[in-house]
Amino acid sequence: MNQEHPLVRDYLDGELAYDALPEEHRPEADQFRRIADAMASDRVALPPGVRAAIMRRVRAAPEPAARRVWSWVMTPREIRVSPAMGVLALAAAVGALLLTRPRAGTVPDAGPSHAALTATNTRFVFLAPTASSVAVTGDFASWDPKGIPLRDATGTGVWVVELTLPAGLHHYVFVVDGHQWLPDPNASQVDDGFGQKNSVLMVPARVES
Repeated sequence: MNQEHPLVRDYLDGELAYDALPEEHRPEADQFRRIADAMASDRVALPPGVRAAIMRRVRAAPEPAARRVWSWVMTPREIRVSPAMGVLALAAAVGALLLTRPRAGTVPDAGPSHAALTATNTRFVFLAPTASSVAVTGDFASWDPKGIPLRDATGTGVWVVELTLPAGLHHYVFVVDGHQWLPDPNASQVDDGFGQKNSVLMVPARVES
């Protein structure tokens, strides 16, 4: 299914009726249609604990030093000091801000941006009509051999799961019947360093207002 037949492409583009397809090309058209229907179906519920694990990783990202200093300075607090101590405290705060301010000609290390930390819903679809189980595993699942299960809700061999992933580059594979590790045929692939292939997925950053 890496390259569909021109007649099948015409059918998928709406330029050719299904009845006009030759019999030998109808199974291929049916497979493409099932995948399209699965990707347009309702969201699949996440397995318990996956969302919480992802958000723990997001919250664990270190906050930039400049932001911590600014937050401390701007937080209201009641402190009673003598006039002389007040001048010294103000000078210390200004000095801390100057130390964390980037020098001219340098690029500030702002740390993880709000967009980079924003999670995005990502749907995985794998066609395996003869499989009894399909799961997905990757860096977002610590390469757990059990993976995160997909569901064949329609019984047509189209396995689907929707996960919430942080923005960035992710490597993953599908685990079929608990032992067969297969890359996604519809995604880019890279060598895993052990003679096999991993699929590559880029989750774009999404800015929330």
